[in-house]
Amino acid sequence: MRTTAIAGVAATAIGVLIGNQLPRRIVSAPVSITTFKIKVPFKQWAAGFDSKEADQMHKANGIKPLFRGVNIADPTNVVVIHQSKPGSVEKILSENKKMMEASGQIMRTTKTTNWSFQ
Repeated sequence: MRTTAIAGVAATAIGVLIGNQLPRRIVSAPVSITTFKIKVPFKQWAAGFDSKEADQMHKANGIKPLFRGVNIADPTNVVVIHQSKPGSVEKILSENKKMMEASGQIMRTTKTTNWSFQ
């Protein structure tokens, strides 16, 4: 429960920062913020996220990665921010669940929220 609360607060804070500090011409479309836990070192997980295959999958689904990071206090907590239409990230996660699990992502901990400029 505490991890969920921490992840929710982190996602909210990042969303506020994006909305307040990035010029709209840099990020003009909605963004999604996804938090989850990993069971492998972050460097190993990130290598898969940064791969050509992942890049092609993102492009094919209209998803542009903006940021990926690991929690300094708990290196099993990851946050990813994508510029995408609401539902796009959830779709790609559900369609590729086995691949995501194989990369070290613990799918049951995955939470995605969608944000937009108003």
